[in-house]
Amino acid sequence: MALRLKIRFMLLSAVLLGWCGPGIAGEDILTLKKGAMILSHTGQYGDEFPANALIDGQVIPFWSSARRNVPGFRPDSFIIELARPYRIRRLVVENRENDEMYYPGISARKVRFSVSTVSSTGPWKPAAVIEGKKYDRSEVELAEPVEARWLKVEVLSNHGHPLYTEISELEAYGEPLTDEPLPKGNPGGIYRTNYGLLMLKAEGEKVEGCYELDKGYVRGVTNGRVFEIEWFEHRGEERGTALLVLSSSGFLNGLWYEDGKMMGPWFGNRLPDRESIDCDPVTAAAGVGLSTGTLADR
Repeated sequence: MALRLKIRFMLLSAVLLGWCGPGIAGEDILTLKKGAMILSHTGQYGDEFPANALIDGQVIPFWSSARRNVPGFRPDSFIIELARPYRIRRLVVENRENDEMYYPGISARKVRFSVSTVSSTGPWKPAAVIEGKKYDRSEVELAEPVEARWLKVEVLSNHGHPLYTEISELEAYGEPLTDEPLPKGNPGGIYRTNYGLLMLKAEGEKVEGCYELDKGYVRGVTNGRVFEIEWFEHRGEERGTALLVLSSSGFLNGLWYEDGKMMGPWFGNRLPDRESIDCDPVTAAAGVGLSTGTLADR
């Protein structure tokens, strides 16, 4: 499967050179930037093909099911929390940009969407079953719109590949049922993440912080749910961005980037307020040649 990484970067280059697919009316609400986030999933093929790629707003990178040694299709599922309750009218499974050409049958085929307005564990109401197409996108306009704060997406079959399944992107369209994203409150705190402890301090829309790994510094903006931040390490010689979303239960999940390239997921749970961290934003900022209070304008 090493070839998959080479293929992925070839496809990414095509996107960066200006590939653009046809648009559809309305705005996709199932993206990290709109505050959607994946609470849980059954697996992914490493950081190169993460579950978060399903809702990053781009067909590349894409999600692939977890590494397997035993042939035979295995269903996959995802629990997604929206930023607020929505009335959903249209759902999409996008398969235009994945490894189908090199791994025939890898595209998802039957994908079931269920919704809940109660909790991330249901009860679930069926919304649609979409027949995913190879090299194409599949759209379903719902006969009756459904209300949802949480989505359960189940991949029930693929087009015949014996080991793996892939989806380029999931999309949803509809209108919000509340004026403001939920929940409200200060999103700051200390998070135990897959890259160690991370501190985020929010003041209005501005946010800054630090993380213990490599004494990193972060700065950016937040609306209380979505964090758009820059990260800096090693005296400022390494830097990039991250797009993170905070769930209603205190789970932070998103993607981080370096040189404009997606590098993998960044996720973790908020710790109790009494917890401490071995860094502070002032020292971390100075260590990368910056000063606090110079948050980038967005």
